[in-house]
Amino acid sequence: MSVKTLQQPSYQWIDLLNPEKEELQTIANQCNLNYYNLADSLEPNHLPKFETENDINFFIVRMVHKNAKKESNIENLSNKIAIFYNDKIIVSIHRVKMDFLSAIEEKYINSGKAATTTSVIIKILYSVLQTYNDSIIATINKLDFFENRLFTKHPSSLVLQNIYSLKRKTNLCTKMLILTEEVIKSVKPSKQEKASYQDLKDLYVKLTTLHEQVIEDLNNLLNLYISLSSQKTNEIMKTLTIFSIFFMPLTFIAGIYGMNFKYMPELGQKWGYPIIMLSMLLITLLIYFWLKKKKWL
Repeated sequence: MSVKTLQQPSYQWIDLLNPEKEELQTIANQCNLNYYNLADSLEPNHLPKFETENDINFFIVRMVHKNAKKESNIENLSNKIAIFYNDKIIVSIHRVKMDFLSAIEEKYINSGKAATTTSVIIKILYSVLQTYNDSIIATINKLDFFENRLFTKHPSSLVLQNIYSLKRKTNLCTKMLILTEEVIKSVKPSKQEKASYQDLKDLYVKLTTLHEQVIEDLNNLLNLYISLSSQKTNEIMKTLTIFSIFFMPLTFIAGIYGMNFKYMPELGQKWGYPIIMLSMLLITLLIYFWLKKKKWL
């Protein structure tokens, strides 16, 4: 476990990186943290939530990490951070290193720009939402790429799988954003903190709107892929049907003359064979002009 303590004039920030259960219990006893909330902070797949008890606020938020190889579940897509706080103390708990915490320390705390715990919480939430912003921008770029591929190349099943993967990732991010709204609404900023809090709310509204739009675009792209695939199938069936129309009467004539009857029409005629071949050609031309007239060719 790594423990980092930042002592400020009006509050203390204790940051715990990958703590063991026993070590975390020691910190909990010192800071009078709720046992059940403490258990939630250790659960890797826990969804965002907010609770308050004994004058201590507790929330869990999830940040989307950049190098997600699989988006099949929330744990693969995001990392969790749990935070206990009131006016005097902040306790942050996370299993992986989060660079934005060090950035907040360097940019705001060391410079004295975050004089209260609420100000620090606003900065943390803003940084968490920024990971969703980076993720959705990357998704939009991939969406444009796959949309172009649908029209420039023959769509493949791999394109369909990638589009579905993007849709699932965006759906999971949207669910986490919806649950994070309660955490954002729980923050009670002072007069000096209202501007930064408004920026936080504006970013949240922007992200929820973007995610809804991207989900709609992905659904439209999936429907477009299915339509193009159906159109391709229809074109193949149309071609096969046209060929069958041409060869059906010819096969019928060839079938009759392929029978080994002694008395067959035109069998003893000198021009019987050329007449039959000419008849086949005439039938083929008649079918061709009939298809052209119907605008099927």
